[in-house]
Amino acid sequence: MTRVYGFPALAALFLLGGCDGSSSEVGAPSSLQTQEAAVGELDLAVVDMVASCQATALTLSAAVQNLGATGIAGSTTAIYAGEPGAGGTRLGIVSVPFLVGGERFPFQLSFTVPEGTQRVVVVADDDGVFDEGDEANNRAAFDFPIPCATNQLPVASCQDVTIQADATCRGQASVDHGSFDPDGFPGPFSVSQTPAGPFSLGTTPVRLDVTDGASTSTCSATVKVVDVTAPTPGASRGITLTPSAGSDYVLVSLDDCALPATDNCGGTLPLAQAGSLLRVTSDEQNDALSLLRLLACDDIKLSADGKSAMVRAEAALLGNGRVYTFVYGVSDNTGNQSVGSCQVRVPALLGNPAVDSGARYCQGEGCPSGTTYPGLLCSLL
Repeated sequence: MTRVYGFPALAALFLLGGCDGSSSEVGAPSSLQTQEAAVGELDLAVVDMVASCQATALTLSAAVQNLGATGIAGSTTAIYAGEPGAGGTRLGIVSVPFLVGGERFPFQLSFTVPEGTQRVVVVADDDGVFDEGDEANNRAAFDFPIPCATNQLPVASCQDVTIQADATCRGQASVDHGSFDPDGFPGPFSVSQTPAGPFSLGTTPVRLDVTDGASTSTCSATVKVVDVTAPTPGASRGITLTPSAGSDYVLVSLDDCALPATDNCGGTLPLAQAGSLLRVTSDEQNDALSLLRLLACDDIKLSADGKSAMVRAEAALLGNGRVYTFVYGVSDNTGNQSVGSCQVRVPALLGNPAVDSGARYCQGEGCPSGTTYPGLLCSLL
């Protein structure tokens, strides 16, 4: 190192070396010369190194600092995956500008490193251009607890799903059965299925796609939508039979007696197809006295197909009119069944509207206790 001294400095040297300007030890530097040499040494150092690795994607930040007192011209800093000279891979370089004494040059970079990389090394003045007083601090290393690895595929996990149809005969469901990304990289993780739903009645194939932001995995399953909602019976039509002096039979079908049922998946259900008579009750005894009661019994006769019944158009002489109640079941296409009822009225002989007095006589299944007896007079015929 060359340094220009002024007059005071020369005078000091003479004083230290004697009157003739010679030193006490030939060839030995003075203490002042040693101090000046130390202050003027070049020294680049790598400081504040931080690194992270997601799969094989490396993010690194560090700074190159001039620890010397004098400025240092531009230099090259290199980044290695592994040890330089021992199989390490040079990932790239950083051009460091002129640095005055004490100045820092920070940088941040991203690289793709070889799979299994466990150490990253940053080397200042990698080309060895400068003769530095301390070469040991030219480098800094960062060791990863877990080696960098390639991106692992996300795991798509599916399962078949069976759901109940809603009021619109559709259903919403997901076939995802815990899909996940084993390494959480690179993100974001997302799951989508095709079709997304809602799903119609029956079985629908579904494909599930899962992605980790870079790779995609798929699986498939089915969504089965089942109808578990029973149909809603229609209201009674409220028909009235004109009393017959001869206690004549009148054929009354379910369609005559009640409005069609409605179903969430089947729409309107005509009772001629979807309904079936369970029983018919009368609120008068089978042998109740009427105009021609002694000549007629069996007030109710069910048809073999369960779609209609023969009922007598009569009412008791002293009663308040007769009410027949038709109790029926109605089923949708998937076998869900509900029970409905409707009434057929026969006015009293004086024309007063019939009033329901409760079941007294019944034909069919599920009849109330004590209502199947044909009556004393009819049992004698």
